[in-house]
Amino acid sequence: MDRLRVGVVGLGGNGRAFVRGYELSDLCDLVAVCDLNPVRVDEAAAEVCGGPQKYTDLERMLDSANLDALSVHTPDHLHADPFIAGLQAGCHVLVEKPMGNTIADLERMTAAARASDRKTLVGHILRFNPIYAEVHRRCADGDLGDVFYLEADYFHDLKRQAEPERTNPFIGGVNWWLEHEKVIVGGGAHQFDLLRWYANAHAVEVTGYGNSIAFPEMKHPDCMCAVFKLASGAVAKVGAAYGVVGPRPEWMNLEVYGTKGTVRNAQLITGDHADPTIEDLGVEYSGHPFQPEIAHFLQSIIDDTPTLVDAFEGANSAAATIMACESIEADGKPMAVPYFQR
Repeated sequence: MDRLRVGVVGLGGNGRAFVRGYELSDLCDLVAVCDLNPVRVDEAAAEVCGGPQKYTDLERMLDSANLDALSVHTPDHLHADPFIAGLQAGCHVLVEKPMGNTIADLERMTAAARASDRKTLVGHILRFNPIYAEVHRRCADGDLGDVFYLEADYFHDLKRQAEPERTNPFIGGVNWWLEHEKVIVGGGAHQFDLLRWYANAHAVEVTGYGNSIAFPEMKHPDCMCAVFKLASGAVAKVGAAYGVVGPRPEWMNLEVYGTKGTVRNAQLITGDHADPTIEDLGVEYSGHPFQPEIAHFLQSIIDDTPTLVDAFEGANSAAATIMACESIEADGKPMAVPYFQR
């Protein structure tokens, strides 16, 4: 098969990282870049050898660039339309996590995926981090026994996101991050996706609470905590906060408890309580493993193999966190979580 022809839409921080990643890949040619902001388009194109085609209109790019794959890196609340447009144009599509910001968007996106024979990948980047992949392997191999409780947190100092320069005149003159970001969706979806991967189960119900004490500039609560009931019977807890003082917690406070073992602080603990066996599971990947994620997406297209997190996997991770936010903003009212089937 010839090298895949790839286009990128959305040229903020992650979009630019993927531009560089596709440029480094031996499996594709980055032939087109797109953003509403022409300055971003010019800056991204300058990083690509040979000069990709430049667009400020996605429809024009899809009509004329002859793409095999589209990589979507628009703001969270603007994922649905380019994802759907890419599939309908015959492209394989990678979309950043969270897959969508509302249940309605997830319904539209999964309907488009169901109607298409193209590959989809939702960018749950932590699944490509070797240490977190190793925890999954141990869970899948039965080293922990039956998993009954899991927790992890997305705690971060992100107050810089309120800076005036983030106001975007190309999307209505708003700082989308302050207006639309939901911390347990945009951030905590990382953690919840891992937890349900480890438990091999989707969420059926969620209850949560939150507040707007540390970072009140955000429209939605800047501190959220939710407890999820999983279909397996396991319970999962995710905390997310964007006004945290100090560095992020090591290993995201990840803990997984099973009937035969526990994962805590990147260690597997088994054996007798009084004399446990403790095994280090590895070293955390430095930075975001964009390159392994890109390689997986492209190789799945070339080999016609399933992706690790397709649209339905991605929708089930996003849906639970979206409903967690709904519960939090309804003062802890329990919410049923919809399940998205292929």
